Amino acid sequence: MDRRIQLLDMVGPSPAHAVISISAFEYKGKNWTDAKGILRRELDQDLYTGVEELHGLSKTTIGGRQFYYFETRKGVTQHVELSAELNGYVLLAVLQANDPKMLKDLTSAFYQLKFFAPAEARQHAGPEATAYDGPAVSLQRLRELRGAPPAARMDPGKIAGNVYHNGQIGFLYEFPKGWSVQSEGAVEQAVERYRDGVLDEPSMGPREREVVKACRRTLLSVGKSKPGADGQVPYDDFGEITLSAMPLSCFPNLRFPDDPKDADSVRRFLVGYSFTNPLQRDMRDARSFEAGGQTFVLTNGTIAYKVDGDALSRRISVAMALTQHRGYLLVWLFAAPHDAELRELMNAKVGFDPDRKSKQATMTKAAGGEAPPESGAQTASDQTVANDKLSIASGPSATTAPGTVVAPTPATNAATPRAATTPTPGSSDAYRPTLLRDGEDMQSEQVQGAPIPTKKPN
Repeated sequence: MDRRIQLLDMVGPSPAHAVISISAFEYKGKNWTDAKGILRRELDQDLYTGVEELHGLSKTTIGGRQFYYFETRKGVTQHVELSAELNGYVLLAVLQANDPKMLKDLTSAFYQLKFFAPAEARQHAGPEATAYDGPAVSLQRLRELRGAPPAARMDPGKIAGNVYHNGQIGFLYEFPKGWSVQSEGAVEQAVERYRDGVLDEPSMGPREREVVKACRRTLLSVGKSKPGADGQVPYDDFGEITLSAMPLSCFPNLRFPDDPKDADSVRRFLVGYSFTNPLQRDMRDARSFEAGGQTFVLTNGTIAYKVDGDALSRRISVAMALTQHRGYLLVWLFAAPHDAELRELMNAKVGFDPDRKSKQATMTKAAGGEAPPESGAQTASDQTVANDKLSIASGPSATTAPGTVVAPTPATNAATPRAATTPTPGSSDAYRPTLLRDGEDMQSEQVQGAPIPTKKPN
């Protein structure tokens, strides 16, 4: 968002949790932030959030180049930031660790940095080196995506009644009956227009925006009420479900979690996804779960934005359900005025065609495990297996039909630890915070404290 081009990003294991991050900013003269200005801003932000300043902004020389640097510590985390101007760019390096000795070793290694002409890259890298396609979106990749946008080659799908089916990706989705089909979603665009008008920085980086434009396609958008002549929908009648898809190959470093219980993997995915969808940064809760053989990540939050003509800002409840299938990232965006209405939107069913690599479709029970085979079960094919459906509802009132698989309330919370027991979808406990430790329930033996006195002391 600040024109930063991420070049290298490495994270080490516990307990040191070392981090090495190297990025570059384009530098185009005196009106652009220089190396010292970037570090000054970074240090001011650190001091604002409350850190111990171990070494203030100073100058040093590395590889014959002048660098600015500073060092701070917050809790057990200690980090050094260094910046220099180089060939039309400002280089920024962040070295961080929970172990002071580890940080010292990282800093000593960075001081061995060598600079050379780009034409000498092969000579310095060695004969066995291969090209590194780092986390940055390269200009070569942008040219390829502009020339052949993946979104243009995606199947738009078909609608029959209130059921959407996409044969290419291999799934169907049953949206609420009576809702009107729209060409595009309104919420994301309205929020982005509002924020671009009131914020100094864009909601997405320019390169990420280009990749999303070339790769993401809106497959379906439905609204509770049709927009009026001015294109607006009254707040009380508002409701939107927008389904989009994007090939994961567009962002090679965006890895969807394979294991719903791997909280670190879920966090890394959501952080990466937030750079491609600004609404994700407003989500305050994240859960992951498995249903129907699919791993889902579910996030929700509240978003405020203002529409032209409204005296007050609109405050809406938003949720995203994300999963991958056949190399595509599928994203359902649900939006409603209140949480209760939002949960109702998520009661519709979604079914997936068997993966082309699998030999037989399987069904998953709500409690986990495989359902016993039924007579006349269908084998894997390119047609949707009618019995392999699930509900992406996270709230009560998820209706079930014979053979339908209902997703259990997620037990794994990537944002906040929860009790080990999984509440039933129909219970209000699914949305209540808990003070129980992992593995405890209300019947667990608790440490007994002193009894409350029956009489007040004199």
